[in-house]
Amino acid sequence: MTQTLETLYSQFTGHAPESVEALPGAGSNRSYYRLKGTPTLIGVCGTSREENEAFIYLSRHFQAQHLPVPAVHAVSNDGLCYLQDDLGTDSLFQLIAHGRETGEFDSTEKDLLKKVIRLLPRIQFEGAQGLDFGKCYPAVEFNHRSILWDLNYFKYCFLKATGVEFREDLLEDDFEALCQTLIESMEPQPVFMYRDFQSRNIMVKKGEPYLIDFQGGRKGPLYYDVASFLWQAKANYPDSLRQELINEYLEALRPYKQIEKEVFLSRLRHVVLFRTLQVLGAYGFRGYFEKKAHFIESIPFAIENLRQLLQEGFPEYPYLCEVLQRMTELKQFAAVRNRRNLTVTVMSFSYRKGIPEDESGNGGGYVFDCRAVHNPGRYEQYKSLTGLDAPVIEFLEKDGEITEFLRHTDALVDAHVQRFLERGFSHLMICFGCTGGQHRSVYSAQHTAMHLHEKFKINVHLIHREQQIDQFTESQMKAMIFAAGLGTRLKPLTDHMPKALVPVAGRPMLEHVILKLKEAGFTELVINIHHFGEQIIDFLKANQNFGLTIHISDERDMLLDTGGGIKKAATFFTGTEPFLIHNVDILSNADLKEVYDFIGKSESGYTAGQPAQNFALPVVRYGQPSAGLGS
Repeated sequence: MTQTLETLYSQFTGHAPESVEALPGAGSNRSYYRLKGTPTLIGVCGTSREENEAFIYLSRHFQAQHLPVPAVHAVSNDGLCYLQDDLGTDSLFQLIAHGRETGEFDSTEKDLLKKVIRLLPRIQFEGAQGLDFGKCYPAVEFNHRSILWDLNYFKYCFLKATGVEFREDLLEDDFEALCQTLIESMEPQPVFMYRDFQSRNIMVKKGEPYLIDFQGGRKGPLYYDVASFLWQAKANYPDSLRQELINEYLEALRPYKQIEKEVFLSRLRHVVLFRTLQVLGAYGFRGYFEKKAHFIESIPFAIENLRQLLQEGFPEYPYLCEVLQRMTELKQFAAVRNRRNLTVTVMSFSYRKGIPEDESGNGGGYVFDCRAVHNPGRYEQYKSLTGLDAPVIEFLEKDGEITEFLRHTDALVDAHVQRFLERGFSHLMICFGCTGGQHRSVYSAQHTAMHLHEKFKINVHLIHREQQIDQFTESQMKAMIFAAGLGTRLKPLTDHMPKALVPVAGRPMLEHVILKLKEAGFTELVINIHHFGEQIIDFLKANQNFGLTIHISDERDMLLDTGGGIKKAATFFTGTEPFLIHNVDILSNADLKEVYDFIGKSESGYTAGQPAQNFALPVVRYGQPSAGLGS
C-alpha cells in the first residue's frame, strides 16, 4: 500500500515524499497515511473501489460548488488508493474536548459549533445542485429499503446481543410505521444527506471547518444530518445547547427552505430516534462482534440519548417503545449511567473519638473494625507515622493480616456498590476504625478508595478524619508540559526538530516526561507547541497519545511566555484541583505523585490561582544535578 502511495506522490509532485507515517484508523476498513514533503498529503487505501469512487466523485463535485472539502490529487490505476489534501490534525471532536468532558461548553467551543451547523444547509442544498446521485455508494437515496436495512442492523447486531426478549412480528410492524414517517419527511427537491455528519468528521484548519468521510452520502431528508450532528453519542451536548444550534441551523436554512420551528422539531424527533437505533446497531457490530473498545465505550452515551427520547414517548410505535424501554433498563446500562450519580464516602477514624455520622442523610453504611489487625502503633519507629507513610505500608503488607482483612471487605463493598449502581442510589458510606485512627484504618480507607475509583470509575470522597485530610478522587490528575521552546541551546539538533523530540537515552524527551507523568497517575495532559509544532502533533498521534487524554495548546502563531502559555491553556484546568507544570527538558527522579499530593494537601500549596511556596525535589537536567524542581 505505502509503495503505491509513494509512487502516486512522486508522479504528482515530481519527487519522493520525505517520509510516510501511518495514521490511527477509525471505524472503517480504510487505512490512512501522512506523506510528508512539499506538499504534505494524506494517502488513503481502501478495500472497496466503489466506495473510493464515490468519495472521489463527491469531493470533486463539492469543490466545484466551492464547498470546504479536501481535493483529490492522484488515484491509483486500480482505484484502491488516492492522495488528498492534508487538513491538519485538529478535528472538531478534539477541539470541543473540554465541553464534551464537563458538559459545559465555553464561548469558543459554541462559536465553532455554530459555524459548523450553519455550514450544513450549504452541503445539503448547494451540494445537491447538479449532483449525479447515481454515483453514491452503497445506496442512491434514503428509501424504504435502506431504512429497514438499518433498523434490522440494530435488531440483529445490538438488540439481540443484549438478550432482550421481543416479538419480531410486532417489532417489524413498528419498523414499517417508522419507515413511512421518515419517507414522508423527505423534501420534494433533492437534498444531499451526508449521513455521518458528526464532530469526528469535521476538520478545523485555521479556524475554518472542512468536511471529510462523506462517501456514504445519498439523497435524503435534511433532518438526518441535524440528528447525526446534535445527537452524536460522545459529543455530550446539553439540551440547551442543542436548541441554540437548531436555531442557528434554521436561520442558515432560510435561503434554501423555510420550515416552521414547530414542524421542524416534530419531524426531527422521529429522525433522531431512527439515527440513535442506527448508531446502536453500528456500535453493536463494531463493539460486540469486532471487539473494538472505542465503540463499546460509546454505547452508554447513545443509551442515555435514547432514554431522553423515550421520556416524551412515541405513540406511533408502541411496541418498539416498550422494547426499547426494557432495553434501557438493563443492569449493564443502568450501572454505567449511574456512575456519575453515586458518591462513596470512605473514612478512617479513631474509636476513641466516636463512630462518624453520615451527613448525607442516608443513615450510614459499613463500619469495619480494624483493631484485630496487627498494630504498627505498638512500635516506637511507627508511632509518629500514619498509614500513608511507606514504612507503615511496608509493615502492614509484609505482616499480611491487613491484606486478608481487606480481601473480605473488598468483596462486601464491591457487591454493595454494584447493587447501588444498578438501583441508582446516590450515596454510600464506608468507615474503617482503629484505636487511634492513624495506621490501620488510614491504610484500609486509602486502599478502598483507590480500589473503588479504579474498578467502578465512580466518585469517591476520601476522608482521614484524625489527619484532617479531605479529598475527592473523581477528578483526573492534570498536568501541562511546556514544549513550545525554540531550543536554541540545542542547535543544530533543533534546526529540523522541536526540542521536545530531541532523543535522550534513545527516546524523545517528550516521551520520557509523558511516561513519567502516566506512571504517577496523571490522566489528562496539555502540551503547548510552537517550534516545529506539527512534528509533536504527529508524534503523539503515531503513539496514540500514549493512552492518555492529551490536548494541544497551539502557540504556532505566537510564542508565549510561561504566564501566557498557562493563560492560553486555562480552559483545560477547570475547578480548584491542583495541576502540575512540567518543562519538557527536565528529566527528573522526582516522585510526581508525591509532588501532586503535597500540593493538594498543603494549605500553602498552589492551585490554579496560588503560587507554590518553598517546595523542591532533586532533579536531573540532561544528566546534571539541579537545585530542585520548583513551581
